[in-house]
Amino acid sequence: MPNPTPKNWSDTPEKGNLFVLRLCLWLYRLLGRGVFLGFMSVIIFWYWLFSPRTRRASLAYLHRVHTQAGTHSPFDSTPSLWHTYRHLHAFGRSICDKIHGWSGGVSESQLHLFGHEHIRRHYGKGAVILVSHFGNIELLRAIKSDHSQQVNVLVYNKHASAFNAFLQSVNPKAGVRLISVDDMGVDTAIMLQERLDAGEWVIIASDRVPVRSERKQAVMFLGEQAYFPEGAWHLAHLLSAPVVAVFCYELSGAYELHIHPLSDDLRLPKKERQAVLHAHIQDYAHVLESHCLHAPYQWFNFYDFWQK
Repeated sequence: MPNPTPKNWSDTPEKGNLFVLRLCLWLYRLLGRGVFLGFMSVIIFWYWLFSPRTRRASLAYLHRVHTQAGTHSPFDSTPSLWHTYRHLHAFGRSICDKIHGWSGGVSESQLHLFGHEHIRRHYGKGAVILVSHFGNIELLRAIKSDHSQQVNVLVYNKHASAFNAFLQSVNPKAGVRLISVDDMGVDTAIMLQERLDAGEWVIIASDRVPVRSERKQAVMFLGEQAYFPEGAWHLAHLLSAPVVAVFCYELSGAYELHIHPLSDDLRLPKKERQAVLHAHIQDYAHVLESHCLHAPYQWFNFYDFWQK
């Protein structure tokens, strides 16, 4: 299992992540879901015990949630080390849910859908879907299981082809393609436009600033300014595509899937580009914050998200 405690999110080696995913898949198939969850609980406890940076990052985030929520806090008391263990335990369960989702083990009937109509109208049509390191976007597959909807996931690493092979080994019918965008150029933009024109979805994470990128905006998030990337918004503007934010996660033993329409046809006018861009990113941060307050343990950015 990868160490979720780097100073910066990009410090985590992707190649190690792929090895761990293969190992988890093998154990999941060998042991079954129930035993695998028990195994993950032991591993998570070990990491929690010997990773003080993880505990500090988790506790700082949980305190922000508690303070921001005020009298509506999701916690009965001020978050403590026990809450940080529950936070990491949710992270461990999410690995199991990822495999379950990749394998097609979650059907649409098992989801509590909120705003389904906002994505239903994009079946067979192009759309940019914003996600975050919150919950399990793999559950999105359940609502397209009855539709031949191709999904393209943009990732910031050089191992997209290896991950594609891994996903194919889990479920050849998953309809998911990973595309590396470390070097976003004209060829990539043309290819993505072709995907959208073919009615495919393009998914991009919008909560982590890419390595060495200055294309970011500081917006209010859980009571303090934090940097969010601009990339997804520039891409949606370039492709003239509708933008939808999706959040999928487990809460109280049930799977929830929330869809938020953000723009039908994103435009960033040249004279007001920075102001309009800032407003869009702030709106997205507000939506993300609302889910953090609703399901705080589903936030999986185990580093100082607010570092300057």
